[in-house]
Amino acid sequence: MRISFILCCFLLTLQTLFGQGTERTASITVSGHGKSKEEAEQTGLRSAIEQTFGAFISSKTEVFNDQQVSDQIVSVTNGNIKSFKIVNESQFPDGSWGVTLKVLVSVDKLTSFVESKGVAVEFKGNMFALNIRQQLLNEQAEIKAIQELVGLLHEPMQTVYDFEITSSDPVSMDKESKNWKIELKVIAKANKNMSFCANYFLKTLQSLSMSEEEVKSYLSLKKKVYEYGSWHNIECHLFLRNERSKVILDGLFNNKDYYTRIFTVQSDKTISGLDKIKGQFIWADLNHPWRFKFSKEGEIVTTFRYTDVRTLAEIEKITGYKVTPDGVQSLFKHGGYVVYEENGHGLVCAIEDQGNPKKDEAAAVCKKLDLNGYSDWRLPTIEELKLVYSKIGIAGIGNFRQPSYLSSNVDQKGCSLIQTFSWIYSGKIQTYCFSSNIGVRAVRTF
Repeated sequence: MRISFILCCFLLTLQTLFGQGTERTASITVSGHGKSKEEAEQTGLRSAIEQTFGAFISSKTEVFNDQQVSDQIVSVTNGNIKSFKIVNESQFPDGSWGVTLKVLVSVDKLTSFVESKGVAVEFKGNMFALNIRQQLLNEQAEIKAIQELVGLLHEPMQTVYDFEITSSDPVSMDKESKNWKIELKVIAKANKNMSFCANYFLKTLQSLSMSEEEVKSYLSLKKKVYEYGSWHNIECHLFLRNERSKVILDGLFNNKDYYTRIFTVQSDKTISGLDKIKGQFIWADLNHPWRFKFSKEGEIVTTFRYTDVRTLAEIEKITGYKVTPDGVQSLFKHGGYVVYEENGHGLVCAIEDQGNPKKDEAAAVCKKLDLNGYSDWRLPTIEELKLVYSKIGIAGIGNFRQPSYLSSNVDQKGCSLIQTFSWIYSGKIQTYCFSSNIGVRAVRTF
């Protein structure tokens, strides 16, 4: 009876997915980004075709390298895409557009079209395998869409706070009154950009979330479902298909330490909010530690306190304190977080850890990575890892979850060089002579 029940689930799902006729179709939710809404739609549709092609026909997508052929494949008029629905569209602060689409792709017509271009294909799967491949397609599409979501929001999230500053009267620090201290307090308040990011985030995840029927199907097949909670004071329950999706989302949440500190205090000298690394700023009054929360406009999110120590002569030069937001300081492009860029060339760090592979497998894991449309990722050199740590890791960007990360360099004894990311080791470079696993984060150059 158990087996019969599972078979019925398969057949009922297939009937929903592929319809009553003989034409085989695949449903997929994708995101797209572009300078215009039309460009964003085309980017999303191309992604839908490429992912469906990889899931049902072939993992090799060289056919899409020809721009003319690629545009023809995406064309709605040729029948490869039966229909699509825009479930989320927004214009970002920089004028670009982001969209989320639900797309229905004709696998049969896509197969015929690709064959007409001289590409030999073989359709994957029988009746039961179609359902499995549809599930796998949904799981991989979910990861890809969430990767793109985190990347798209990284830059506008750097503009979601306004800052206010107050200062105390000078207080003597010694009997001779040579040194005086002034207590500064900087308040970070959410502004209207927070509402934009929260709404785009929520709408995208709602479009990706599993339906009630899909959840039941997954549970009946003993597959895990990952529930997410609420954001922006809106109660909702979202169900994701892959644990990796949660890890990627955590990367956005864990960047909060950076997003709230992009400000500068000015008097007769300047103090950066990021100088808390040096122990100047004290993390205080955080409403929701360990958990990101999209706050309402005007809500106080964090309060920073700093003691400015001055001599009497220095105090006489001060006319007041002013705090200003620094705006976008960290870019996300070319597939990941930009570590540095100069004259159109630079280094990019992947959005997430590549697990904990053994040392002799780490390079291959990075090489196989296909992330945000790029497949030329690799294991970083120790010099590149030093830059990753000093430029973004120490600032709180990138969700580095491991205390140390592996480089491609070895010493004279054959031991690997690793870059420590833990504050305990102060970012020192160490040697690692064991074969067991260690943190790995891929990079690419552009």
